[in-house]
Amino acid sequence: MSKIAVINPNMSAGFTKKVGDQAKKIVAPNTDIIALNPQFGPDSIEGYYDEAFASVGLLSVIRDLEAAPEQAVDPIGGYVVACFDDTGVDAARCLSSAPVLGLCEAALRMAAAVSSRFAIVTPMAVSVRPLEHLVAKYGAASQCVVRSAGVRTLDFEGANASAAYEALKKQAELCLTDDHAEAIVLGCAGMTDIADRLADELGVPIIDGVSAAVKMIEAMAMLGLRTSKAGAYANPPMKAYHGMFAGFAPQA
Repeated sequence: MSKIAVINPNMSAGFTKKVGDQAKKIVAPNTDIIALNPQFGPDSIEGYYDEAFASVGLLSVIRDLEAAPEQAVDPIGGYVVACFDDTGVDAARCLSSAPVLGLCEAALRMAAAVSSRFAIVTPMAVSVRPLEHLVAKYGAASQCVVRSAGVRTLDFEGANASAAYEALKKQAELCLTDDHAEAIVLGCAGMTDIADRLADELGVPIIDGVSAAVKMIEAMAMLGLRTSKAGAYANPPMKAYHGMFAGFAPQA
């Protein structure tokens, strides 16, 4: 059996349940899903400032999971960082030998396999530039545009969910007509439950980052792939950390 930890780096319990339910729905019967979020951090991640603080909460979850006694007998085969900003992914890869994947990277890899040009639709304008940086990092700048639906991330829960969906759909339609996109990438973990509906209504591939990352991590876990410790993702060198970060000091 493979065990995958799906970590929502923010404090929205609704989002954590949503991504956990989606992950459990799509994995093989012998894959176990653990869905959780940190004990501290922002309610949502909307831009660079939120991302900086959410990264620490994410790392605290992975640190605790890696140190758990059951890890010795039933290790986690991979981690999904359930945020489209790929919050803390590179740092997380330094904490574990298990593969770590964020939603943006996974979604872009899958989108490129089913379309030659695609668009990310993210909730807020403040997220557009950070996602453009990620698109460039992952080598997809010539294929991908990033657009905002003009709603808050948390609008995809509760009373505002219907209006948020319509705003997203309108922007996705503009991406298809004005940007000549051939597929739409959902730029938020909280959109995971609307992918099928949007695909039916728009008639093009809709890539949900949660599903993409979970299936890719599941495949890597089943193949026994591990994160290389030969260079950038090596275990961090020992040194003292101070103040509130003392507990995060790298250990031998």
